[in-house]
Amino acid sequence: MTTPLPLISNIDLVPTERYREWWDEHRNVAVVHRATDGTLTVGTKSTPSFWARVFGRAGIRLLVDLSDHLRHANVSRTPLPCSDQAHHFAAHFDVGFRVHDPAEVVRRNLPDALAVVYGYVVHQIRTVARGFPIEDADRAEAAVNRHFQNGVVLPEGITIFRCWVHLEPDDAAREYRKAVTRAQRDRTLAEGEHDRRVAETRSDEAVKDIELDGELARDGRRGKVLADMAWDIEGLIRWHLTKHPEDTERAMQLRIEWENAQAARWELGVERADQRFKFLVEKDFFRPADLAALNGGRFDGSLPWAPPAGLPPAAEGSVPRPTAPVLWGNPAAPGAGPAASTPREPVVVLPVYVLLDASQAAAHFTAGFNDGLRSLHTALAQSPDVAAGLRLSVVGIAERPDMRLPLTHIGWGTDVPHLSAAGGLHLGSAFDALLDLLPGDVDGLKQGGGRAHRPVVFLVTTAPPQDGARWTQGQQNLAEHRYAPKIVACGLGESEARTVLRCASAAELAYVTVTAADAAEQAAAFSALLQNTVLRLGRTVLAGRPDLVADCPEGLRPASSVL
Repeated sequence: MTTPLPLISNIDLVPTERYREWWDEHRNVAVVHRATDGTLTVGTKSTPSFWARVFGRAGIRLLVDLSDHLRHANVSRTPLPCSDQAHHFAAHFDVGFRVHDPAEVVRRNLPDALAVVYGYVVHQIRTVARGFPIEDADRAEAAVNRHFQNGVVLPEGITIFRCWVHLEPDDAAREYRKAVTRAQRDRTLAEGEHDRRVAETRSDEAVKDIELDGELARDGRRGKVLADMAWDIEGLIRWHLTKHPEDTERAMQLRIEWENAQAARWELGVERADQRFKFLVEKDFFRPADLAALNGGRFDGSLPWAPPAGLPPAAEGSVPRPTAPVLWGNPAAPGAGPAASTPREPVVVLPVYVLLDASQAAAHFTAGFNDGLRSLHTALAQSPDVAAGLRLSVVGIAERPDMRLPLTHIGWGTDVPHLSAAGGLHLGSAFDALLDLLPGDVDGLKQGGGRAHRPVVFLVTTAPPQDGARWTQGQQNLAEHRYAPKIVACGLGESEARTVLRCASAAELAYVTVTAADAAEQAAAFSALLQNTVLRLGRTVLAGRPDLVADCPEGLRPASSVL
C-alpha cells in the first residue's frame, strides 16, 4: 500500500520554543492564512496577536509544501486493456510534481497528493492504451509520454513537471504473443516443407512424364512398323529375324514345317472335296451340263480349289475365275467411294449450376433441397428433348464448396446428388469455385464444334454469410470474367434481402421467402422456382432463343419489396 503524502500542516501547532528551528527545517513552504470568514491569504509569517486569539479573529496559519516530489509507481490494481479489450498492458512510471497554487491546495484540503497525481497519470495511461493493439506497446508508451512531455497543470493546484511511463504486455499477453509467434514459425516451417514436397513431387512427375513420352514415342514407332509389316508367315519370320538374328536356323525350320503342314491340309481338302463331289454325282444331284459349267466347261471329277496361303499359285487357266456376285437393291456404281456423310449440326447447350446452402444453418432445409433435386431430375429425365439442351451441375456451399454433381446431361441413368449440412456459409468460396469451374466446363462444351450459351446459376442461402463483406470481391471477379453467368439468388431462413439483391444479376432475379413459412414450405417454394425456370430455359434453348425468365412462385417474394 502506498504511503500518503500530505502537503498541508498547521504552523500554529508548533511549540513556541521550536518555532525558529522548525522554520529552518521547512524552507520550501508557503504560508496560507485562513481567516475566520474563510478568506485565504498567501505569504504571511506573522504570529497573530494575543487579543486576536482571545477574540477568535486570529484564524489559522497553514503551511503548504512547495518542494519537488519524485516518485516511482507500478500500476497493479487498475487494468489497462488494449484495443481488443482481451489483453492488457503492464505499466510503471516515474513522476515528478510540485504545488504551484498553495491556496487551491488549502481550499480543496487535499489529504494526499499521491492520490491526485497517481489517479491522473493512471487515467491517462488507460485512455491512451485503449487505442493500441497489444503488439504496439512501444507506440502506446510513446503516445502517453508525449502527453506529459510539456508538463501538466492539475486543477488541484499541482503541476506534474515530469512523467516517464513504461508500457509492455502483461504476462498473459506475452504468453499470447509467444504462442502467436510460435504458430507463425510453425506455419512458415510447414509451408517450407510443403513447398519442398511439392517441388520434389513435381520433379518426380516431370521425370515420369519424360519417361512416358519416350515410351509412347517408342510404341508409336513400333506401331508404325507393325502397321507396314505383312502379317503372313513371311512377314512374321522377317520380324522375328530382325529382333533375333541369331535364331535364323530355327526360323527357317519353322517355315519349312509350316509349309509342309499347309500342303498336307491342302491335299486333305482336295481329297475330301473329291469324295463329296463324287457322292453328289452318284446321287444325281447334278446333271452333266451343270458339271461342265461348274468346272469351266470340262468334267474331270474335281472341284476348283484355291491353294492355301504360302504355297505357289496354280498355273494360269487351271482355276476358273469366280463369277461376279449378284447385288440386290441399289448397289453403288463401280469405283464409287463411300457415301458422303451428312454434315452434323453443332450442339448448342446451356450450362446450369445449382449452388445450395450446405452450412449448418441449412440443416432444417436439407431434406427439402434433396427432394427438390429428385423432382428436378425426374422432370428432366421425362423430357429428354428439353434436357438435351441443358447441362446441370450441383454444388453444396459452406466453408468450402462441395461438388455433388459435375456438369452433366441429365437422364434416367444420372445419379441424383444428395446434400448434408456442416460448417458455416462462406459466399466468397462459392464465387471462387465458379471462377474455377466455368472456364473448363464452357471450353469443354465448345470442343468438337459445339457451342454454349451464357451459364445460369441458381444460388440459395439460408443465413447471412460468415465471411463478412469479403465475399463481394469474389463476386466482382466473377462478374468481370468473360464467362460471367446470370445469377438467380434466393434467400431463405435468416438470409438478408440486401445480400440476396447483391448476389443476383438483376433485381427481378432476387427472391426472399415469406416470413411466416416454415423450413419445408420455403424449400418447396425454391424447388418450384428452380424446376419451373430450368424447364423453361430448356424449352427456350430447344427453340433457339434462350431466355431467362423466373416466375415468383407462392411462398416467395421479390427481395426488392422488402427494402
